[in-house]
Amino acid sequence: AKLDNYIMISDFLGNYIIDGSDMDENTLSELAEKIPNEEGVVKAFELAPEGIITEIYPMQGNSEALELDVLREHERKKDAVLAKETGEYTLGGPYQLKQGGTGALLFKPVYRTDDFGESSFWGFVLQVIDWDRFMSDINLKSLSEADFSYKIWSYDRSSGDKVILAQSQDDMPENSLTIECEIPNNTWYFDIAPSNGWTPVSQWILSIIASYIFSLLIAMVFYQIFSKKLCDTGQNQAIPNRNKEKILNHGKSDIITTVVPADRKIFLSFTLFIHGKFIHDFYLLFI
Repeated sequence: AKLDNYIMISDFLGNYIIDGSDMDENTLSELAEKIPNEEGVVKAFELAPEGIITEIYPMQGNSEALELDVLREHERKKDAVLAKETGEYTLGGPYQLKQGGTGALLFKPVYRTDDFGESSFWGFVLQVIDWDRFMSDINLKSLSEADFSYKIWSYDRSSGDKVILAQSQDDMPENSLTIECEIPNNTWYFDIAPSNGWTPVSQWILSIIASYIFSLLIAMVFYQIFSKKLCDTGQNQAIPNRNKEKILNHGKSDIITTVVPADRKIFLSFTLFIHGKFIHDFYLLFI
């Protein structure tokens, strides 16, 4: 959802260029000032005709990136070429930025169509994304607070090596769950696991069985107390033979209960939690 917001911003600036309007420094400043950026995640907006950065907003603090050719610069070349060739948004990085700090680049390739219907590459609309604020915007902190460990990684486009993008700790617990996350023209991999490891399946099954047996025993105690009170007050009524007994089967054992009057019911519910996680609801109805 966050990336969708940044894509909408690039669309806004890109469409202005596609329509044939001139985008000089003043026009870029006027348009960029209207774009919400309260969290400061977008460090700068850049225009790169033919891949060469010529306009930046704000210029202050970002001027070192002027005249950088993203189609030739070693670190950014793979991402820029991919964006140009596919015509799709591409999120590249993180890089060490020329203006200092760490950031990612969202490439928006812009193609113009001439009067003869021929499409040609104009250049890029770029958003420089502050990496630390971007990670904070994803709210990974909530996972750590919930006692989960995580690691976000991807593959380097050039070498194919694994690149760690963010992690809560150096060593992940064993048997972590890996989720593929599609981002613009790339895939990130999200490893997640409880900090203390997963609960063994056998333990979950035994816990559920034990809880179910325990709930039956408690239900029977309540039932016997309730039945005794009815007998003591002489409120038992005759009922058809077919309703005199209810049988609860549990494994190989049968639990036979005496029926209370038809207008009396006991309804008990039990909820099982393991390590604070909801597992199952158990409902017992005695009629």
